[in-house]
Parts: sequence; structure tokens; C-alpha cells
Amino acid sequence: MRKQVQSFLPSINKIKMTNAISISALLIGSIILMSGIAKAQSSNNKDLSLVGNIVPTLIDNPDYPSRASAIVQKALGDYNVTVTATTQAWSGSGLRNGTYSGFIDHYSLNNKRNNYLYSDVYLTIPLHIASTESRATDVTRLDKIYRTSVGVENRFANTDKFRSERSVRWARSPDFLGNIGQLGGQRVDFILADKFMLDEFNKQLSNANEEKMYISKTPIYTVNLHLAMRSDAPNAQAVIDAFNKGLQSLKDSGEYAGLIAPSDDAASLLDEALYQEIVRKW
Repeated sequence: MRKQVQSFLPSINKIKMTNAISISALLIGSIILMSGIAKAQSSNNKDLSLVGNIVPTLIDNPDYPSRASAIVQKALGDYNVTVTATTQAWSGSGLRNGTYSGFIDHYSLNNKRNNYLYSDVYLTIPLHIASTESRATDVTRLDKIYRTSVGVENRFANTDKFRSERSVRWARSPDFLGNIGQLGGQRVDFILADKFMLDEFNKQLSNANEEKMYISKTPIYTVNLHLAMRSDAPNAQAVIDAFNKGLQSLKDSGEYAGLIAPSDDAASLLDEALYQEIVRKW
């Protein structure tokens, strides 16, 4: 009987050793799996999907220059940032259903929403009066062109500040193309528009040997842009803090000035094919 027990001992030891190896392998596998999950989560935490409404030279698709998109992506250099340029309807829907964590074009003319966190101002857009009439250069306030027709884009018109302005008659357009078309078609006396885009359209007029628009020497409004993050988005405050820090670094290094500088190139940054008919009839 004692011999039989002894004969079983090697088998039992082998079983114990096998079980120990299996447990060790299981533990190692678990550690590797958990490490992989942690890395994946870390990667996901750095993936950031943002949205903005399409505006030429400001927010656009990757093939076109876009100052705001470039600033946001540079300032958030530690994140994998995707900025989708789309329409207001699609951006609003995407923000509500969680497709996007935030939007990059909160205008200071709008009231801030309670369910969003906001960055420091990262870009100031001057809005100037422009016209085919030379008196536009001396306009410093809207009451100086009292009761005239002034074209303006919906993105500015749909704000409390503009709704309360009664000095002029607003003629709204969905975008800059429509707004400049109103002036070219003599349906308005003046337009109020982004100085960056006014300068770019004047390049097209100059290249076509047409008389350029007259632009007010001083802005009528200045519009400040903020990055806005949904307050319930993962690490929303951390993203805002990182953005503010990155923005300051861009300014300190001088890179920021290069991102917002107007192009010295004689060619317009606007898609000339879209404006060809307006220029032809100018």
C-alpha cells in the first residue's frame, strides 16, 4: 500500500506543476490583456472629434486653408484631433447625439451655453463695412449709414446683438458668397463682413482688372472665437486646459502669428470658380 501511494506522488506533483504553469500563463495573459486595454483607453482619451460650420479661410475641408481649424489642431498637439467642417444643422445634430465632443466656432456674440465649457479667446475676427461707394471707408458706426440696406451672413445676424440693432435694414444671406452677391447685384448699399474674406475677394477683383471694394478703416464689430466642449464629454476640462496652454505656447513661439497672417500671395484663398460670375458682372 505504501508503495502504491509513493507511485502516485510523481503524478500528483506533475498535476500541481501543470496547474501552476497554467495559472501563471493565465496571470500573464491577464496582465497583457489589461495592459492592452489600458493602452487602448489611453489612445481613445486622446482621440478628439470636433466640429465647426464651414466658413472659407476659417473652417473648411482639408484641401482649403482654414485658420481656426489650424489653430485648434496645433494648440491641441498632444491629441488626435479631427475637425469636421459641415453645416449648422449637421453640427448641431452631431453635438446633441454625441458624435462630436465640442465645436470650435463659438462666437462671443452668442450667449454661452450652460452645458458647455469654454476656452480662452483664440481668434478675433474684425467685421468691416464694405461697398462700391467710397464713403464706406469713413464708416465707424452703423448709425452713420442710417436706414440703408446692409447685407450680412446668418452666422452673425442670428445673434442677440444683431437682432437688437435698428440703425440699418439687414439683408441676410446664408454665407459670404451670397452676401457678396447682394453687393455685386446692387441689392444692398453695403455689406458687413469678415475682413479676411473681404481682402481675399478684393484680390479676385484686382486680378480681373475690376475696381476693388471700399472697406471701412475700422471694424464695426469684433467677433471672438472660443473652443467649446460639451461638459459631459470625457476629460472636457482637461481638453480646455490643454488648449489654453497650447494656445499660449503658440503665441510665445511666434507660430500663432504665422497661422493668422493674411496671405501675401496675389492669388485669392477663396475658390475663384464660385465667385467667377459675380466678378464678371461687377
